[in-house]
Amino acid sequence: MPATAPETEFPPGFAEENKGPLILGVTSSLTALTLLFVLARVYSRILSANRLAVDDYIVILCICLSISYVGVAAVAISYGGGRHVAILDPADVTMAVKYTVISFVPGVSSFIIPKFAVVILLAKLLNPGRIHKTIMWVVSILYLLLAAGMLVINFAQCTPAAAQWGGAEGTCWDRKITVDYALALGAVSVVFDFYLAIYPTVVLSKLHMSWKKKLALSSSLGFGYCAGAVTIYKCTTLEGLLHLQDFTYAVDDVVLWTNIEANCVLIGACIPTLYPLLKKIWGSSVLGGSTPNNKGSSGHAAKSGPASNGIVTIGSYPTGNKKKRSKLGSQFGSQFETLNDDSDSKYIILEERSFQADETRDEETAAIAREQARRTKEPGW
Repeated sequence: MPATAPETEFPPGFAEENKGPLILGVTSSLTALTLLFVLARVYSRILSANRLAVDDYIVILCICLSISYVGVAAVAISYGGGRHVAILDPADVTMAVKYTVISFVPGVSSFIIPKFAVVILLAKLLNPGRIHKTIMWVVSILYLLLAAGMLVINFAQCTPAAAQWGGAEGTCWDRKITVDYALALGAVSVVFDFYLAIYPTVVLSKLHMSWKKKLALSSSLGFGYCAGAVTIYKCTTLEGLLHLQDFTYAVDDVVLWTNIEANCVLIGACIPTLYPLLKKIWGSSVLGGSTPNNKGSSGHAAKSGPASNGIVTIGSYPTGNKKKRSKLGSQFGSQFETLNDDSDSKYIILEERSFQADETRDEETAAIAREQARRTKEPGW
């Protein structure tokens, strides 16, 4: 009588280990929170401009990718993703690995593409010079190409691609190539995130405003610090891609932190655009602003005349084709450029500045100077 093969014995608790519920709970909750930020951004945009801009559509696309990522990852978890390979049926292992690999397409895209929305936002608000703007876009495009390479490697590392999940016989590269490439992409992503966070911080530091407002605005425009920190930690989980013998369990940390990174970038792209909504809820004092009183720097009331709504470049999306650039004087506590548009539609981030047209203000300043010069010549002055 042939001997019966002994059953495999696992360490205590081994069979019960399951990361799936945790991953589903965190990714679905965080993605739902991010969806609220995106909806708030869209509403805020419509509230202020009655239309959506290119970066708004990018953000909408990205939240759809993030939701798709969670959905595909949930399918992988339903087949045993998050559990040890040794306790799963071979057919379930195949399906779990297959959907995990597929999920990385919307997953990687969901943290790559939102960075372009951030770049567009900063280019509009901070109004960088031509050279700086060119560098910003060149780096963005190179980063996109590097990320596209990651998506290609995701499937090209095995021939045919189905060999990754045991769906066909084939050959695969050394898995370390994929991990090294992912680490390189992560390093570039961290540098890019920190750059997109540091740049507005430096610009805001030169503004004449209270430190509380600087801190609030730097935080809202500099959410890339958080995204960069998450990316650094995610890179420490990439070794899970090497553990092919227990892939369904080891890779799920990568699945989790990929989603967290994507949502951090998306939330960071939404926060700076929410001022119109916050202003509607809490009033113009939300950032410590006050209602303009149309007075000059000397305290004299402004003369009557055609007024235009100027919004500091760091706080507006200019709409319309006719633009006129001017400089904010000390009257408004800043030397930032403004964009005065004929259109009434503005995308406000910081606060509106209501002031007289340039010609009227110049005439008023000259009149005040003449009056002061006349008084200095009078006896007793």
